[in-house]
Amino acid sequence: MALLCLVLAVGAGVLAGCGSGSADDSTSLSDKAIERDEQNEEAAAQKREEAAESAKTRELLSAVEAGKREETAEAKAKKTEAIAAARARKRELAAEARAKKDEATAKANVKKREETVNTEIKKEREALSKARQESVHETPKPSSGSQPSSGSQVTTTSSSPQTTTPTTSTPNTAGQ
Repeated sequence: MALLCLVLAVGAGVLAGCGSGSADDSTSLSDKAIERDEQNEEAAAQKREEAAESAKTRELLSAVEAGKREETAEAKAKKTEAIAAARARKRELAAEARAKKDEATAKANVKKREETVNTEIKKEREALSKARQESVHETPKPSSGSQPSSGSQVTTTSSSPQTTTPTTSTPNTAGQ
């Protein structure tokens, strides 16, 4: 019996040693798994933070780029407006210059026409005056030995033609 007790005690001790060794191993495995899970959670949380930060950075960069594009577009629009205004002013000045030139040309043409008309009028007057003088000199002078004719002779010189109004008789239609 004593032997039996000893075998049991040794068997129990061996069993107890195996059991305690495996309990320590399972606890340490469990601690390592928990530690790995915590590290994985921390890494995942860090990745989420980095992704959120990256998204905020992209948003901020996008806003800055949009602002720069807007400023560039405004500057381009102002430049285009300035160029358009300068061109409009240039066209306006050219139109004013053309108008002044046309007006001066028109005045010169009017003056030239007036001078031409005045010259023609002067020539016509001189020709008329000369014609009158010639017609006065050409009138026949009565001869000293002859007697004047029974009718008086009248010579007139006029620049406008003389017109006579014909008299027409209308037939009497009252008897019909």
